[in-house]
Amino acid sequence: MWLLEAAGRSLRGRLAVAIGAGALVVLTLSFVALHLLIRGEIYEHLDRELDLRMGAVAAYAVAHPGRESVAEFMPRFRTRSHQDFFQIWDARNRTLARSDSSAAQDLPRLAAVADRATYHDLVLPDGHHGRAVAKVFELPPGDPRGALTVVTAEETENLDALEVRIHSMLLAVAVATIVTLLAIAAYSIGRGLKPVGDFVQSLQVVDLDDPRAQLDTGPLPRELQPLAMAFSGLLRRLLETLARERRYARNVAHELRNPLAEMRLLADVGSDSKDVAACQTAIREIGAAAAEMERTVEALLALTRYEAGLESPQPEPVDLSAELRRQVHSLGAAAEQRALTLSIDLPGEVWVYTDSVLVQRLLGNLLGNAVSHAPRGAMIEAALAPNGDVSIANPAPHLRAEDVPQLGERFLRVQDGRPGSHAGLGLPLAMAVAKVLGLRLKLDLRDDGCLAVTVSGFRSLDGSLGTTRPEPGRPGERSH
Repeated sequence: MWLLEAAGRSLRGRLAVAIGAGALVVLTLSFVALHLLIRGEIYEHLDRELDLRMGAVAAYAVAHPGRESVAEFMPRFRTRSHQDFFQIWDARNRTLARSDSSAAQDLPRLAAVADRATYHDLVLPDGHHGRAVAKVFELPPGDPRGALTVVTAEETENLDALEVRIHSMLLAVAVATIVTLLAIAAYSIGRGLKPVGDFVQSLQVVDLDDPRAQLDTGPLPRELQPLAMAFSGLLRRLLETLARERRYARNVAHELRNPLAEMRLLADVGSDSKDVAACQTAIREIGAAAAEMERTVEALLALTRYEAGLESPQPEPVDLSAELRRQVHSLGAAAEQRALTLSIDLPGEVWVYTDSVLVQRLLGNLLGNAVSHAPRGAMIEAALAPNGDVSIANPAPHLRAEDVPQLGERFLRVQDGRPGSHAGLGLPLAMAVAKVLGLRLKLDLRDDGCLAVTVSGFRSLDGSLGTTRPEPGRPGERSH
């Protein structure tokens, strides 16, 4: 029992037990079937021989009344050491003749009928087991014998011994077959499970510190490919999660270092000053630094949520034209401080089916990024096409064409083509939100030196690209 329990804890053991048990059942059924077939063929052949022999004895006895014993001189029945027997009875149960091999002993009077032969297993006069056939033969009218009952028999112990030898050989073949099958199964299972061992080794050597690490699945069989794909997907999500966590911690540590040092310096200066106005100024500056830290942390958390897929859109009808107007209006004060001009080109209404909160954050980040990084006194252009495509452009004299593909990186530092003040989180957040909404966000550095951002892929209310409606009146403001 403990062997079965040990095998049950191993895939190899389970397969070996299953193959061995299946082979045992199949070979056992085959053994029984062959036994029945062989025994049936042997006894069918013996019964035909006994029937022919009985017919010869009966034919002679019917044709020679009173001389039935002469049948004893048939070569088959002459010697006592022979294995063949016969006996003849008349209608009054008198023995008319018996074979000399019976040694003057009667064969059992077997049940017999006139229309067909009956076959019996019996013990012969010499004590051996045998097979017999009996039949009643009708005689012509006037024959004083009435009818003849003829029984012929033959010893079957040699046949039984032959059958035992055949069964022994079959059993030996069956055992050898099972052993061979188990050996083949063990070898095949070992080779078949080798890819699993290789896959385990590839799992063990994966470097979790490398976000681009990949699982080497190798030439796995078709049955194991779904398992490898599931493991690969799980590993990819795990590495992405670890990379997000590390990136978040690194960015927080990097961006909060200076504000914290500034706040500590302001606190030290304010605590040493006896001037109330100076202390209040220090406190206000500390508050401003803390607010900037809070915005940075919120932006990083939002970006991490978007990248992790924790935000799911809740689509509803949204007027992109009205939303752009609100975002431009909310940035008016910031643009005025830097003497920026906001030029907007908006149709009356453009209704799309999207998440209103996420699209507000998307447009707010794009416009806010343009206001934050445009040169002082520049013009920012915002336009909305009738099909729902949004484009925002601002002068970017410090950008080069090779810098554009990197603008999605967090805190990218670009100034005159060299490291300088960073570009913040506006564009990375916008890209993450666009991905959540299923939109396309394209960055392009135009020939006039302006960075153009285009957002496309909004779905209209009828499921196609965004379409316009005649403006019945200026829609009311909505807050999110």
